[in-house]
This record gives sequence, structure tokens and C-alpha cells, in this order.
Amino acid sequence: MSVELSPGESAEIANSAYALRLSTDMLDVATAAPKARDAFDLRGGVRLTGVTGLGAPALQQRTGFGYVAFGKGPRQGECLISVRGTFKTSACDWITNARMAGVRGPSGFSVHAGFWAAAQSLLPQVRSELRGRHDVSTIHIVGHSLGGAIATLMADSLGDTGCGLKLYTFGAPRSGVELHAEYLTGKLGAGNIHRAWHDTDPVPMVPIFPYSHVPCRSLAHAMKGPGKRVNVDAHLMPEYIRSVGESSWASLPVLQPKLGSLESAEAWLAEAADNGGISIMLSATALRLILSALDWILKQLGNAAGLTLLGGATIIDSLARLLYSGALQSIRLAGMVRNLMLAAMRFMGRVVGAGVNITVGFVQYVLGLLFRFIATVALRAVETFTG
Repeated sequence: MSVELSPGESAEIANSAYALRLSTDMLDVATAAPKARDAFDLRGGVRLTGVTGLGAPALQQRTGFGYVAFGKGPRQGECLISVRGTFKTSACDWITNARMAGVRGPSGFSVHAGFWAAAQSLLPQVRSELRGRHDVSTIHIVGHSLGGAIATLMADSLGDTGCGLKLYTFGAPRSGVELHAEYLTGKLGAGNIHRAWHDTDPVPMVPIFPYSHVPCRSLAHAMKGPGKRVNVDAHLMPEYIRSVGESSWASLPVLQPKLGSLESAEAWLAEAADNGGISIMLSATALRLILSALDWILKQLGNAAGLTLLGGATIIDSLARLLYSGALQSIRLAGMVRNLMLAAMRFMGRVVGAGVNITVGFVQYVLGLLFRFIATVALRAVETFTG
């Protein structure tokens, strides 16, 4: 059985894909990934091209999006695929789009439309390189940021090759709904999925519910990022390379969840909603807990599956109606929804009167503000890295 790539190897490989955005020289890849060039024929690899704009065709531009290379020596019979992240021309499409439409993905589950479109632009090239390579037994798929989401959907799609698949992502957004995450985790095996993210990186926090990370229900390799607030620098690939260092996957730190139950979510929300309580403004930990508490509340409502294929409504509209219906069901849920809204406003540095009424319109307003805040910081993180 193939040996997994180390964190240091996979981080350099993820970073090396950016070298081919405009360059066609695979020597640039070999220079950027010294840990991998003795194990894979990087100079003999093939550049992948894809569209950098995920919106209207007139705004799309085809550039280098990564590469395929094959193993040598001890890694003979292995294939390496590396996919780069987004650039300014496409970042706004997938980060700020409140509709976040779901489409049917390679396994029949709802996945992010933009990510799947990008993956589909690369897959024919990948399959062309794999055609006739009967010796390939393992495929390693690596990506950072948008590239991590694309890599996830490519891993799903390439399940029909009969090869063992290993997935490595850094600072990746969520690519599909929870049912898809559950399926893909079982398909690949949780031990073959390595997701690394910084606790202050905003990009892994989008898109919001109902999208979910793989491996399902796992914090994966949640490393301490720079600072305590949501931090643009935490998304930078050089910062990820620094964080993993020479560690093994098993030795990388994992941050434990603070909301282990509905009761703990309820208690934290009550404290966070109190203006005299803990300080949560712009805290990355608070934002993760707010999103986690939202997830807990929605799971209590039992009909979140209705958000997987949205049609005309935005996710924010659907979430607001669902949360409001939950608030009408029980006093307990009403209290949690109210405290969730107040905590979100406190996180953004906004003050709300104690007697505010929880209406569909108010919930839509707060969720809209929160989503735009997360999207703005995530977009800034991507533009800082790519600009």
C-alpha cells in the first residue's frame, strides 16, 4: 500500500501549483517543491489549464491551474495531482455569492456549483494523462484554498479509476453538503483524507451551512493560526508550510471542539449574547462557535435536508425561515435563536437592544451581515495571497 505524503511534502506541492498560473515551465514546479522532486517526475509533469472566472463566460480566462506528475523510484506506480487556489478574477464569485447554488455532483449528492464547474474543466485533462497508465495504483490529490475544494470533488469523481485515492487540502472551503461529506469520507476512508486549516483562517468557514467539510465530523488538523482574531495571514500558503514544518500527520496538533453537545452550545450562546459577558468581537474562536451553534440548532429542527438544493431562494433566506420556525416550536429553541443573533451582532461589534423581537426579517438581517463579514474577510485573505 502506498505511503502517504508528509505534511511538509504536500504543503510544498500545494504551493507549487501557483507557479504554473502563467508559466508553462515545469522546472518552476520542481523548484517550488524540493521535498517531492526526488519522488515524482515534476519536470516531466503536465500542466493543467482551467478557467479562472466562475461567472459569465465573457469574464472567464484560461490559465494554468495545476499539474499531473507520476512517481519514480519508491513511488513508481503513483500519480500526483496538484491544484492551485483562486485569483481575484474568480474569488468574488464563490466567496460572496449568497445564493451558493447546489448542483448534483459526481456521486449524485449536492455540491457547490462553482467548485464542480472548475473541477469539470480539469478532469478531462487528468483522465487523458491517466489513460493507458495501467501501473498507477495510487493517486495523491493536493490543493490549497479553492484548489482544495476542487481537489475534493476530483477525488470523488476519480473513484471510478480503481486506484487508491489520498486527499490533502490546506485552508479549503466546504465543497458539498453534509450527505456528500459523509459519503466521500466513507468512500475514501477518513485515514486517507488530510485536511489542514488554521483556526484563524476565514476561508474554511465558507460556504456556510448546509455545506460541510471532509472528513465528515472531524476537526482534522486544526492548527493554531497567527493571532486570535479572524486573520488574513492565516490563509497564506507559506504560513501553512511554516505550521506543518517537519511534523507527521499524526503529530500535528488538533484543536478540540468546545461545543460538544446542544447543552454546551446553549450555555455558550447565553454567555456570548450578554453584553457584560466574555469579549467576542472579531474573535476567530467566537466565530467558529457561532457557526457551530447554528449547526446544532438546525440539527434539532430535523429538516435541514431541505436546504441541499435551493432553487430560487438564497441560503440566508432559507436559514432565516427555518430558524424562525424553530423559534416558534419551543421556548428553548426560541432562546437559542435569540442568543445566536445577539452573539453574532456582538462578534461584529454591533449592539442590539435587550428587547429586540426575533422576526424572520431580523434573522435575515443578522445572517446577511454575518455572511457578508465572513465573505469580506475571506475575500481579503484570497486577494492578499494572490495579489
